[in-house]
Amino acid sequence: MSYKGAVWNESEAYLDPITRRPCRKLTKYGIYNMTPTYHTNHGFSADGRFVVFSTGRGGRSVALKANCETGELTQLTEWVDGLGGRDELHKLNGTGIGTGNGVAGIHMSLAPNSGWCCYVLNSSLLAVNIHTLEERVLIADFGSDWIGGIPSISPDETEVLLPTYPPHPQLAAGQVISKTYMQCLNEGLSKPVMRVLRVPLAGGPWSIFYQEEGVISAHIPHNPGDPDIVLFDRDTPPSYWSANGKDEVSRCWTYNARNGELKPLRARNARSFQVHSVWTFDGSAMLYHGPAAEGGWYIGAITRDGETISEYTFPEYKFYGHVAADPVRKAVIIDGNLSPDLLMWVHYGEATPRIEIIARHGTEWGGLPGQYSHVHPMADPTGRFISMNVARGGRTDVHIVQVG
Repeated sequence: MSYKGAVWNESEAYLDPITRRPCRKLTKYGIYNMTPTYHTNHGFSADGRFVVFSTGRGGRSVALKANCETGELTQLTEWVDGLGGRDELHKLNGTGIGTGNGVAGIHMSLAPNSGWCCYVLNSSLLAVNIHTLEERVLIADFGSDWIGGIPSISPDETEVLLPTYPPHPQLAAGQVISKTYMQCLNEGLSKPVMRVLRVPLAGGPWSIFYQEEGVISAHIPHNPGDPDIVLFDRDTPPSYWSANGKDEVSRCWTYNARNGELKPLRARNARSFQVHSVWTFDGSAMLYHGPAAEGGWYIGAITRDGETISEYTFPEYKFYGHVAADPVRKAVIIDGNLSPDLLMWVHYGEATPRIEIIARHGTEWGGLPGQYSHVHPMADPTGRFISMNVARGGRTDVHIVQVG
């Protein structure tokens, strides 16, 4: 087993079979290799040279950084005994990968300028600098009776916000699981609470930034243009994070820490529950999609103040997927919806959308439990690279597509 600071290269370069864009498969070992998600836009260094991710190999997991141009990997931390994250174990009702006490890329976020990579491990929030390998304990223990979501780093890189919510009560008690997590929330066995913690990135005491009963949230990204504006996914009963039965409920809300204002960013479609969303890199707008009332999907963009820029409906397409932002194009990056196996740009701002193929990801959706098989594309801040997670043959790898 390698050690902290070890450097090696296991990558393979190739050309995309459709667009002939240069690509690089960064990994080829382990059961999972997983980048941070699209939610925060924080997976790459500011210059686009490095991307961070987690890997799970031989029952252990660790945080790594990769050089996007060469594929060289650097081990950022020592190996942890365990695979997967706690939140997936609880939301998947005790299933998932491993014991849930490992390093999982979905709970990771990188400060692009300073290089501090923050990640959740059990009930701790930790950080490691990708350049110096210095480590920090930001929150030693936020409580075993809480599950940590996706950390968000403020645009000035001075603070970290961490959403937390209650665990699956039967799993937490070591009981046989007879009810799903959502059933436990709806039947009163677990009380839904959204608790967002704030901690200085430099280290220091943490505090409660926001708390609300009756909802839960795992995603609370800062607005890139205003550190006091945060985008909340407010998951409410009875369906919470599922869009079923939520025709007129907006999932996405802005919270203004200056005045405490909570405001929905509502889709124009009659089914206004957005399954996925992300800020644009400048924070002027939010990109989103959701299942349309007409069938299929809608894909849209809305200003921070709630004015619709564009919203397109594709009733004939029913593929699952996600949305991500592009720093140099007025376009939504999608990994599904219109196709099960392609990365595409949906250019917005015009009466009709313009669709452009980026590359083929070819992931085997559902090939691993939870979200490991989900592509979760993310662009680097310079617009040169897009990362993607690809599941094939019962395991996942991180790939990079060069687009600039």
